Amino acid sequence: MACVVIALLTILPVVMGGTTGYLGDSVTLSSGANSSWNLSKIEWSIFSNNTWIATYRKEPHTLKTDRFWQFQDRLRLNISSGDLEIRDVRIGDALVYSVLLQDIKGEQHNVPVQLTVTERPNVRKVFNMLKDSHCVMALQCSSSVKDTHLSWEPEAAFEDAFWRRNPSTNVSVVWTSYSPNRNATFNCTASNGLSKAFRVVTERCQEPDVVGETRIPGIGFVMLLLGIVFGCVLTYIYFRGKMFPVPIL
Repeated sequence: MACVVIALLTILPVVMGGTTGYLGDSVTLSSGANSSWNLSKIEWSIFSNNTWIATYRKEPHTLKTDRFWQFQDRLRLNISSGDLEIRDVRIGDALVYSVLLQDIKGEQHNVPVQLTVTERPNVRKVFNMLKDSHCVMALQCSSSVKDTHLSWEPEAAFEDAFWRRNPSTNVSVVWTSYSPNRNATFNCTASNGLSKAFRVVTERCQEPDVVGETRIPGIGFVMLLLGIVFGCVLTYIYFRGKMFPVPIL
């Protein structure tokens, strides 16, 4: 019985935590280690048979992050905190991970982590034009994740009118009209009940005279210079013809 009590005291399971990762991005799985712990062993594993994917031993110093083919060259293990970073997240990374930590005092801590993988919504500009001294813009947000709810919200400073509509499943469109020569920023949120993903887009339209002054500085001077040169060439050709007339055969 004493052995059982000791085992219960030295192996402390923790309630499963949840983390969301986005396709193509990096995500960090927290080990839940206390900052005061001095870790002597770290073992990150997957599946019911505890297949190791990343391990660390303090004595002798050994760090391995390429234990499983699925995560080749994509893992980074923090030996101080025990946290595991997964780079270039993929759909197949949506698993239940388990980390076994041991400090120098011999205490062990077992922490399960559920990773949910989703994608950020895709945003494209439908149009952005200047009409009657106002910018008229339409943006479309879409997601390939099933049963996803999409919504649009402008930045807090945006006070102009805008309209939203979901013409089909997993597609949402926003229209707006605002004064020119400034930015308009909108945020599209994709939610499927398990996770949320965001995409921020900033657009700008300018009046033609502002565009000319901003993008092509000194255009008036250049055109004037070209006009002067062209005029000189024509004058030279004219007087040369007067002074040296071409004989008529």
